[in-house]
Amino acid sequence: MKYILSLFVLVTLVNFSKSQDDDLILGKSNTLGSAALYDISDPTGVNMEVNLWGYVKLPGRYRVPVKTTFIDLMSYAGGPTDESNFEEIRLLRNSADSTKKPVIIKLNYEDFLWGEKISSHPKLNPVLQSGDVILVLKQRRYTFREDVGFYLPIITTIVTFTTLVITLTNK
Repeated sequence: MKYILSLFVLVTLVNFSKSQDDDLILGKSNTLGSAALYDISDPTGVNMEVNLWGYVKLPGRYRVPVKTTFIDLMSYAGGPTDESNFEEIRLLRNSADSTKKPVIIKLNYEDFLWGEKISSHPKLNPVLQSGDVILVLKQRRYTFREDVGFYLPIITTIVTFTTLVITLTNK
């Protein structure tokens, strides 16, 4: 019996030691809130740094070759998440340069990603500049769960109060 118990404890300890998350130990993280620097630079060419924030698979700072386009950067970032709002992507340009006025360029790729028909309207695919900040917002999509979360406590309170009143009046 001691041998069986010892074997069980040994197997359990081995399983716990193997269940370690190596990604967390090495500092890698695939969560939406993690910050990272991605180096996609060309070692023989001129490079720049841009920031990609919001609802993309790999947000963070990117070191990329000069002449990288918005679509190139989105490809490096693994594309959008399911929650992405690609109807109003914001590209902030000249934010760090005090001699120039900051400019916001709005991009719309909603039909390209989520629509059944792609519009014939040409898509803007700007060449990025050093210091650009791209922000992909969260899509506000209606879900039934939001209504349930709002109405359920109200309905539960009304039913409880009604049951209490009926119970007290029947006594």
